[in-house]
Amino acid sequence: MVTSPWMAMMYAWMPMGILYVAFYLVFVVPPLFFLRQRALDETPRAIWALALISAPIIGAVAFVILQPGQSEG
Repeated sequence: MVTSPWMAMMYAWMPMGILYVAFYLVFVVPPLFFLRQRALDETPRAIWALALISAPIIGAVAFVILQPGQSEG
């Protein structure tokens, strides 16, 4: 059976795509669930959701460090 070079390239890059999706889900889904539990208004909540979705690693790290909407003590 003859396969095209494009198919071979697709099969070679498929594991990287699966890893990317897995890491994306790990860095986006838990912070979004935690964001639902925080006492924030709608606008800051939407901004945090956009930050988490558009830049998952930086957004998740910033979310963990800053702890938005969590009361002190």
